[in-house]
Amino acid sequence: MSQSNAPGVPDVADIDQMVENEREDPESVLAETDHSTDLGLAMAEDAKRVGRGDLESEEFWAKYDEAARAEFGEAYEATPNPAVDSDDQTIDEAAAESLSCSVGSMDSVAAELDEEPAAEASQADTDADGDDPTYGMVIDLQKCVGCDSCTVACKAENRTPPGVSYNVVMEEEHGEFPNVSRTNTPRPCMQCTNPPCVQVCPVSATYKMDNGVVNIDYERCIGCRYCMIACPYGARYFDFGESYDDEVMEADEITSPEYGVDRDEEGRVEPVGNVRKCHFCHHRLNRGEEPACVETCVGDARNAGDLDDPDSDVAQMADSDRAFQLKEEGGTDPNVYYLK
Repeated sequence: MSQSNAPGVPDVADIDQMVENEREDPESVLAETDHSTDLGLAMAEDAKRVGRGDLESEEFWAKYDEAARAEFGEAYEATPNPAVDSDDQTIDEAAAESLSCSVGSMDSVAAELDEEPAAEASQADTDADGDDPTYGMVIDLQKCVGCDSCTVACKAENRTPPGVSYNVVMEEEHGEFPNVSRTNTPRPCMQCTNPPCVQVCPVSATYKMDNGVVNIDYERCIGCRYCMIACPYGARYFDFGESYDDEVMEADEITSPEYGVDRDEEGRVEPVGNVRKCHFCHHRLNRGEEPACVETCVGDARNAGDLDDPDSDVAQMADSDRAFQLKEEGGTDPNVYYLK
């Protein structure tokens, strides 16, 4: 029997609406780019349809191939077209050969991202059977006190600039005095199984890693921001290159460890001008550690681990009667669950 919500925790539909209210206006986001707003809006909506199973990826790229080639040129033609409904994450070779895109798998794109510093910790990234885990997170809304320690820990850990916050805590009051309650809903990236952000990317800069974490290759991203408006959760941000240097002396001299790589060393591209997002502190996962937000949560509301391991705490919590996903009707199948 399903369990009713605890006092202070609203219906799932109300929480979904909180998420929608927090999202930036798509047209405003794209108005600041050099790329077509109309094309971005159309591709984002159809990318969501692919996630729901209402449209196949091959149909998606057949529809947008000519426009994407005209808009993005060589950057589009040089990469395979993403397919979130395919195990290879790219459309099949026959379909690709009929389009303007490169023929290949997403593995060929991922191989170009230098993650050698993380390779030494690869054993921490496999389960007992030698298979990749599927990292997930479970957030207990009854335990979240709205202290924002997760937000602060995330910014400190990942050195995110002003305007970029991978972890936010949405807050909303319900009822009328004296019967008033407050809902605190943390919102990291959902690390979706069927991510529209991956589907919409015209240059294959964003894709799923084998461990379920959605990755952004900053050296490939062109900053078109189509993924930002395709994300149903508003969990992506654009790096405008702002800095806290005026508030914190020498702030720019501390590097970001994203994906286990110091971004400004050895000639690697900085994420300025790119889209950024939560990646479950992937550099920490590679060391066998928890994401910073989980480690810091004072209410013990956050839990992270392997969803594929039925004995893990997160797998058992995700399978409980209290568990739900945000915007389940969208078909994204997030790897972040909430307990009501």
